[in-house]
Amino acid sequence: MHNTPDAGQSPSTTGSYRKILLGGEPTLSAADIAARTETPVTRVNSYWVAMGFAPAVEGEVVFTTQDLKAYQRWSDLIDSGRIDLQTGLSLVRAQAHITDRLVLWQMEALVDDVARRYTLDDTSARLVTLDKFREFLPFLEEELIYSWKRQLESIITRVDQEVSHRGRERETNSFPLIRTLGFVDMVSYTSSSVSLPEEDLVDLIDQFETVCRIVIPSAGGRVVKMIGDAVFYIADDLPTGLRVVTELMQRLNSMHKMLPVRASIVQGAVFSRSGDVFGPPVNLASRLVDVAPVGQIITDGETAGKIARGEAGPWYRVSAAKEADLRGVGRVVPFQVRVEDRPPVEHLPIESL
Repeated sequence: MHNTPDAGQSPSTTGSYRKILLGGEPTLSAADIAARTETPVTRVNSYWVAMGFAPAVEGEVVFTTQDLKAYQRWSDLIDSGRIDLQTGLSLVRAQAHITDRLVLWQMEALVDDVARRYTLDDTSARLVTLDKFREFLPFLEEELIYSWKRQLESIITRVDQEVSHRGRERETNSFPLIRTLGFVDMVSYTSSSVSLPEEDLVDLIDQFETVCRIVIPSAGGRVVKMIGDAVFYIADDLPTGLRVVTELMQRLNSMHKMLPVRASIVQGAVFSRSGDVFGPPVNLASRLVDVAPVGQIITDGETAGKIARGEAGPWYRVSAAKEADLRGVGRVVPFQVRVEDRPPVEHLPIESL
């Protein structure tokens, strides 16, 4: 049996964390940073806003020496001419956006762990977590660097493989990436969120996201983002995309406590910005999933033609569904996608998580 941790075992103050994480209390204003780096205050504030914080009020002391060093490195890179200011700000926004979501996820995961294992209410669990978070700092920092390196190697490999087979650009006005993508969403989530007890609703979202984040990469795809009651997935080619969506649908449909689900899949030219994916195929896939029958996968005519020609393998069948009027797209004839005679897929033991 676990002993309940004592939140008062050691001081857990913002000041102590500030010393560990930032090297101490703030001692510098935006004007101080600008003067020491010989850059305009406007650039300092642009950097700070890109980091996700409000611009510093004139004369307000909000920066530490570590902030100064980080800003100096960034500003020196801009001044070197290796990248321009627009790109520099984009890179800062990227890391700030990801780490903002990362630390929130980490905090909530640890709070949930403490509350569950020690049977504590939310407030008590947060107090304990604030006190104990420092124990995880070395691990979390090392894992962040490791994960970044792993993900960077992965995307470098994917880009290299793609451009080596692409040749010269086909058309200057076409989006550069040919991808297979789609959405899987829970049906009747809005009404269920009103009627379900709070704990059951949290469990439902956790279970849905956990399954998506395990099945999608296991099938060779990637999670673009979770959107509340839906997941936006992407794959490099049509066979992989179909494997992703069919395995995910099969898995979700087999779960007793999961809401009914439906899905879409579309292949087409897209582009990526700010870690997200955009383009007409994304809009089409998001509209198609809204009209998909419960428990089914639907696609557009062009993608259906490729599936019918066997470009994704011999196990998939398509059939025309009822014409639908898609908002922002117009009237289209969707096609239902089915799997027939595919060898059985061994699933990971998700229930044990």
